[in-house]
Amino acid sequence: MRIVVTGASGQLGSYLIGRLVEGPHEIVGWSGRATEERAGLPLLPVDLTDLHAAARALENADPDVVIHAAAVSSTDAAHRDPARSEAVNVRATQFLSEWTAQHDRRLVFTSTDLVFDGSKGWYREDDPANPILVYGHTKHVAERSVLAAPRGLVVRLSLLYGPSRSGRQAYFDCTTAALRAGISQTFLADEYRTPLDYDTASEILVRLAESDRSGLMHAGGPERLSRFELMCRAASALGIDPLLVKPNSRADIPFAEPRPPDLSLDSSRLHQLMPDIRCPRVEDALASIR
Repeated sequence: MRIVVTGASGQLGSYLIGRLVEGPHEIVGWSGRATEERAGLPLLPVDLTDLHAAARALENADPDVVIHAAAVSSTDAAHRDPARSEAVNVRATQFLSEWTAQHDRRLVFTSTDLVFDGSKGWYREDDPANPILVYGHTKHVAERSVLAAPRGLVVRLSLLYGPSRSGRQAYFDCTTAALRAGISQTFLADEYRTPLDYDTASEILVRLAESDRSGLMHAGGPERLSRFELMCRAASALGIDPLLVKPNSRADIPFAEPRPPDLSLDSSRLHQLMPDIRCPRVEDALASIR
């Protein structure tokens, strides 16, 4: 198969490219940045907000599958610039949905647990979405266009963690570097997700891209954890003093938007489809980088 990966220079995209280049498929990676490479694969700069340029790039690539991982994925960035978030997260996804539907190709779209309001937790695919953040709203609107495509698959991912492979330090890298330097860090103790490591998330997405699955799927980790619990366990797994990890609360921070308290995902549908997929606990996911 020929697979196009959008957002290939990002955190998740870099893991996807690293996994895909080891397999049998022909891979085309798109980056919104200047020409880069990942895992030895040159990436093509494609501006997804320029739909004419995106159309030309699709015609040139002629993919069997598009894994659409590009997004304005920072909740703060989406709130600050809702127009760009709309252009990237919604309109570009709608365009890709229409193109893949017209050409009978598969589209795998990475969405988020932030399409929920966090009022109950352990969300299943049939629970109604009710986003309260700008970012979650754009993703939920984009989901509809993917689900309208006959071969479209929406994969809602939970909080992703792990070291960066993009060549740029991300939140996890910055916080663990500070902890290694003996600088204490604070993390929310009253906001819950089902964290999943990047490597496993990339495996799940590739396996789903290779399947004929369509519709909606949740992909979260095996445990409901706060960021504080996640980073305590990450610190221990990395040989860092966990006492440097300090708790705080949503009430301590003046967020620009309300924060969903419990976004834990029920991923039983995924495990029924792929019972051999192993979603590791934090300690096992990080053991190889200690």
